[in-house]
Amino acid sequence: MNRAAYSLLLAAILCGCATPEVPKSALRLPESTLDIRSIQTRTLEASSETVILAATIAVLQDMEFNIDRIEKPLGVITASKVSDADDKNQKTGLILLDVLCAMGGGGGCDASSTAKDDQHITLTMVVLPNRAKAGEYKVRITIQRVIYDKMNRILVLERIDTAETYQTIFDNLRKSLFIQEGNT
Repeated sequence: MNRAAYSLLLAAILCGCATPEVPKSALRLPESTLDIRSIQTRTLEASSETVILAATIAVLQDMEFNIDRIEKPLGVITASKVSDADDKNQKTGLILLDVLCAMGGGGGCDASSTAKDDQHITLTMVVLPNRAKAGEYKVRITIQRVIYDKMNRILVLERIDTAETYQTIFDNLRKSLFIQEGNT
């Protein structure tokens, strides 16, 4: 009986040690990751990383961002802004739904509270010097936004991946760099 119990215990231990096979594709990033990173990254030329950071601060303030954090030794800037996310058509439809609900005698109608209210946008920029070429820097920007409804519940949480958005920021950054470099 002891021998059978030990055999059963040994079999249970060995079965417990089996590891599931992980598909090789689970360890790979999706192809879209490279596309997104190429949209978010540019190579810029400047006399120093400080000049790029100063130009970025000017651009972000022009875009009505608040500078939340500057980590100069790391080349990182984090900025944010809150703006109105109201969709007038959505709001009108939800108010109409509330009115129809109230007319039908349905108490507690509050569809308009689910309308978009504010959007919180966070932008992070990282500047890395090119060790192979002096005066050249890789700059990567990432943008996220959270949209809240009237009851302060999260409706949308997303990364911004539109190429036009990043191109506009980088175009403005290049112009700001040109001005910064011209003044030094």
